[in-house]
Amino acid sequence: MKKVLSLAPLSALLIMTLQSPAQAVDLDVSFTASLRETTCDMKIEGGTGNGTNNTIPIGTGGKTNLGDIMSGSDAASTQFKLKITECPSSLAALKTTITGTASGYVDTVIINAASSSPSDYLGVSIARVSAPDAPFVINSTDDTKRLVWTTSEISSKEVPLIARIVETQAGKATAGNFSATATFNFVYE
Repeated sequence: MKKVLSLAPLSALLIMTLQSPAQAVDLDVSFTASLRETTCDMKIEGGTGNGTNNTIPIGTGGKTNLGDIMSGSDAASTQFKLKITECPSSLAALKTTITGTASGYVDTVIINAASSSPSDYLGVSIARVSAPDAPFVINSTDDTKRLVWTTSEISSKEVPLIARIVETQAGKATAGNFSATATFNFVYE
């Protein structure tokens, strides 16, 4: 039996202020979840919070700069985990579509939605820690482009992920505020 569960409230809110490449700035990432009808309980691990409302800093000590983003440095990324708990033993497959406002330039990036002094040509990508250069396609329901949990990940009840701030157009990124929301939608089988 296939059950589709859309968890719009399970979101990743990314907020950052960018300055010139020589200046580091704070970046707070908030993941918020409010689960309704579930097959499994879902949690986010990383940063500080209670698993459903976490703040996850990107960059060393919560600081990053435009130079790190433009160079693809690990300082412009952070790791977190999606975790499942209290799943039925019959769970055979779990698929996760990451939704948000996708970039018109790069389909694996959620664009900046900041309204005050926004940065431009930047977005956030999400990938497996084991495959950081293969981010998931935003809004895709194609199993080759979204997060399909492996048998091992289902057994271990977690999937390690990495969020990275990236340019959507090489050499065009500008400093400013950054905010994006990613929603994780789960399909259980």
